[in-house]
Amino acid sequence: MKILFENLGIIKKMELDLSKRLMIFCGQNGTGKTYASYLVYEYINQNLKESKPLFDIKDLLEKKNITVELNDDNLFLLAKEYAAIDISTINRLFGLSQQTTRFSNFKSQLISSKEEFIKGIRSISTKRRFLSTGSVIRLNKEYDSNSISLSLELRESGNTDNDDLVKLINLINKRQNNLINRFFAKQSLTKTYILPVERNSVYTFIDELAVNQLNNLGIENDIKKNRYPRPILNALETVADLKQIKKEKSKYIWLAEEIEKDILHGNISVSKDGELQFISQKAPDIALSVHLSASVIKNLSGLLIYLKHLANANDLLIIDEPELGLHPDNQIVLARIFAKLIRNNIRLLICTHSDYIIRELNNLIMLSSEKISEEVIQKWGYKNTDKINPDEVGVYLFDFDKDNTNSVEVTPLP
Repeated sequence: MKILFENLGIIKKMELDLSKRLMIFCGQNGTGKTYASYLVYEYINQNLKESKPLFDIKDLLEKKNITVELNDDNLFLLAKEYAAIDISTINRLFGLSQQTTRFSNFKSQLISSKEEFIKGIRSISTKRRFLSTGSVIRLNKEYDSNSISLSLELRESGNTDNDDLVKLINLINKRQNNLINRFFAKQSLTKTYILPVERNSVYTFIDELAVNQLNNLGIENDIKKNRYPRPILNALETVADLKQIKKEKSKYIWLAEEIEKDILHGNISVSKDGELQFISQKAPDIALSVHLSASVIKNLSGLLIYLKHLANANDLLIIDEPELGLHPDNQIVLARIFAKLIRNNIRLLICTHSDYIIRELNNLIMLSSEKISEEVIQKWGYKNTDKINPDEVGVYLFDFDKDNTNSVEVTPLP
């Protein structure tokens, strides 16, 4: 699915293909890579939009299992609505007041043709749950199918009177329909997690920056409205909520353990009081607060928290400068872990200046070539699971316009 962004700060124009499982933003400092990554984050996380009902909730309540044909026309129109991000949303994203005119010329739109959009819908194969108060809707869609199967499970206990049932019907009909329509309008890309470059500071000043403490100072509203971009604010909220987050378990914890074993040589954990701690393999009896640890530990803590507790299949993980604080050897290790992320159904967008990460990702792409034998793969210490499909990669070069150094051109690289 392709979206066109125009006049995003210094960026004159950018066409982005969000169907790619790996997206790489590269280029000089000050060329808008972070702005672009924030915009992708906002596009995916924006509020639900009202949409035409996809299914009859009364029919689903009665039968508990139904099959529904997707309405391509309605979904295509909804996709256009989601792609047309308004100025007020951009101002909120960057923590600006609604009176500012900094992004007054910004525009965005869906540029995929209807045929391309429908092809993307058909390619989705998924089993998902959509939760709402008192109900769970389970959705199943097969590859190359235009229909979905829905089943309803009511979680209400005891007797439900008519008034309660009507309220439940209305709630399911509105929210669940909107959620499912958004899922297909955005071609299954509905959740993202971002690690901004400020993550080092977030974990360095973890106590001082905790959002609940900011609330106690009575300045939460000022910060949310006028100070921090949303990705940074969300990073603060994650740190403040570690005590609850640690209760969740992700199926991607094994990737976090690889990072701990091969890069950190120790383990990151959350104490019962919500404190982030590091335990080195060399001193297993000492739990060190992360803000007292090496910069590499602080820089990777957010990624580890995500992989251990928050990651879900088909998420888009955005990392601004993943190379921060990493020795070149560890940058190469991290690039290989990125390949495993992609192969295990987590999409990835990185903004990077690292030649080591770029070269290693290029090596992993080259492994997919039929010209590369198994013998060569093993000789250089690679595995088949390290391969990256070149068709799933989008690389974008951010560079100053030669004729106008006050604007940036974004060029997709072949």
